Amino acid sequence: MVQRVANAEHQATCYCKVQRSSRAYRPCGQYAAIGGTLDGADSNTSCGDGTEPNSAGAWTAKSTTVWGRTVELRYNGTTACAWGRIIGGTVGDEIWVDRSSDNGQTWEPMLGCTTVTSGGDGYTTQWNDNGMVMRACGTSGKGGTIACTGRY
Repeated sequence: MVQRVANAEHQATCYCKVQRSSRAYRPCGQYAAIGGTLDGADSNTSCGDGTEPNSAGAWTAKSTTVWGRTVELRYNGTTACAWGRIIGGTVGDEIWVDRSSDNGQTWEPMLGCTTVTSGGDGYTTQWNDNGMVMRACGTSGKGGTIACTGRY
């Protein structure tokens, strides 16, 4: 099971502890997509974890670049949802969001992890951001350089 990890050296290299009793770490690209629920997704004013993003009225809250690719944290204030988007990438690039309920001291990692399978753009599912901080992270291919946006 994926555990939250401290925002120290593990956050910087984006390695996530697999089990509390284990010292084994896996690079982010080795995690399968983490699913969500449809709870709360029945109206345009709420957010269900792991659902399709509602881009109506959404904007880019934070962005960064990694090897010419733009990694964005997208936000919809009406639904209090956030998701990640990568633009200008290539097949094999990855995008995901991390969420924190303690202002970045620990992270719920790899939410909506998505690999670009065609073209150069991709996005994650949306995740409830109400009372949380989030960031988007992306790679230049599996096992490539990781860059994360600032917190929002």
